[in-house]
Amino acid sequence: MSKAAEAEGYDRLEEAYSRTKAARAKRTKCIFIIGYVLVTLSFVAVFMTLYMGRRGVYVASGASKTYWPDPPPHDQVAKVARYIVHISEWGSIATFSVAPMIEGFPFANILSLSDGPVEVSTGIPYMYLTPMDLTSHDLKNDTRASLSMSEAQSDYCHKNKYDPESPLCARILITGHIVKVEEGSAEEAFAKNALFSRHPEMSEWPQGHHWFFAKMNISHIYVLDYFGGASVVNVKDYFDAEPF
Repeated sequence: MSKAAEAEGYDRLEEAYSRTKAARAKRTKCIFIIGYVLVTLSFVAVFMTLYMGRRGVYVASGASKTYWPDPPPHDQVAKVARYIVHISEWGSIATFSVAPMIEGFPFANILSLSDGPVEVSTGIPYMYLTPMDLTSHDLKNDTRASLSMSEAQSDYCHKNKYDPESPLCARILITGHIVKVEEGSAEEAFAKNALFSRHPEMSEWPQGHHWFFAKMNISHIYVLDYFGGASVVNVKDYFDAEPF
């Protein structure tokens, strides 16, 4: 065999090898792309299954977002009351105003609340107040107050297309007296943990505002969680119930 023929043979072999190598590379790339797409689709499918199949609700407030079980059945009214109080991060509180322009009128305000850390429910609404707040001014004169909380605070009513005023979007209306928690007591330590664990921003609020912990001593409870009007919940039954 001449050198020219030998060189031509080598060129053909090299060309065939290059084609084979390119084909393998292309096949490997295709396999990688197909594998990547399948893995991605699998993750999406798992995520959608978990998301679409997720039961429960969440409450978002400030920097926190907490997931909770679905509400109890509407006929377990005391349990519904405890549920709403425990999952609520804030409520509307009404006092008797002492402000000169509106003295004697009911005065509603929004307060951040907690009846305990996420894993503990006491049923007692705790709050963090400053003497500078209008509500605190009112409470110095008259400790009576009304407190309202609603399931509209979670995504439950939104998911079910319930208007916040609908009886199916349950709410609780509590009346009682708001009193200061004893300083240095075990209850004050509990109230601090209950509030700060669910409202982390509170720990950074200005100390010069002389914040203090307070609670509502409950006297009367109404719950509206279905058609037919509000139900009266016995206070003892309320504290005996569990939220979940």
